[in-house]
Amino acid sequence: MSDLKVNEIKTDIIKNQSGTVYNFIKQAVGDKQGTGTGVTPNADNTWLGTGFGKSITPSSTSSKILIMCSVNLYNGNTSTYYSANIYRHSAAFTANGAVSGTQLFNDTRGFGSMYTNTGNGFENICGFLIDSPNTTSEIYYNVCHKRSGSSSGIFDGYNMDNTLVLLEVAG
Repeated sequence: MSDLKVNEIKTDIIKNQSGTVYNFIKQAVGDKQGTGTGVTPNADNTWLGTGFGKSITPSSTSSKILIMCSVNLYNGNTSTYYSANIYRHSAAFTANGAVSGTQLFNDTRGFGSMYTNTGNGFENICGFLIDSPNTTSEIYYNVCHKRSGSSSGIFDGYNMDNTLVLLEVAG
């Protein structure tokens, strides 16, 4: 066996000897929010922006986007839900602003909810998804929140960090 030494390798496709194509990560972006500014939903039973999101510009229409999101939620009321979701859109959402675009998780509870019987509950919710945006234009993945009834949910409250990582995977 011999050694191969190179300074740089550039390729669009990697295949094994039998011709199977290996997909690989083309780019990675991410963000962390933990300012403790706190965003409390200003409406009941409707998805609203949190002001937390990240954009990515896929290099190919066949690319997939691996979404990895971890958010921390606080709910101060009993017997209520406070939920998180992600929307794909062409622009960033503002805190408690209206949402539009493509909702990536279910409308009822998003990619996760926190529920408390006693009030004053904190919860870390994680969501993972492989999305197929079919575009080479810049797209935003915006974290949204929704409270049931008149719960006292807070996104980014009490200095708990939230993270969002987007990986473009060759399609």
